[in-house]
Order: sequence, then structure tokens, then C-alpha cells
Amino acid sequence: MKENVFDYSNDVLSQKEVNECCQAHISSYFTVGKQLTVERVGSDSEKALMHGFIDACRAWANSEHPKPKDLYTIKPE
Repeated sequence: MKENVFDYSNDVLSQKEVNECCQAHISSYFTVGKQLTVERVGSDSEKALMHGFIDACRAWANSEHPKPKDLYTIKPE
């Protein structure tokens, strides 16, 4: 069975949609509870990983023409 694949590369998102996409993507890897736990008791490397990922997502959200396909390539590494 062929899976439907939608191409959103030409879509223009509102700032609200960009922020919602960014928040959802961050939360898919780091729930709010996990973010708080890492901040309180995480190691320096765990904090750096989480901060780097969140900063990369924020940079995407603040770019001139953010595209969802680009956001989903950002992973905590």
C-alpha cells in the first residue's frame, strides 16, 4: 500500500504556526517535565545536548522562511 506523502515545502506558515510546530517538535524529544529534570539534575553533557537542540529549533523558528521539512531534520545529537 502506497503511503500518501504531502509536500509542504512551498507552504507559508504564520508566526503562530511556526511557534506551535517548534514547540511540538521540542516536546516530542523533551517533554516539559523532562526539560525541568535535565535542568535540575542532568549532567553537563545532558544539558548541553538539550540546550543545543532547543537552540537549533529556535534558530529554525526565527529564520526568514522556516519550512517544516527543515525543522524535522533537527534532532538532539
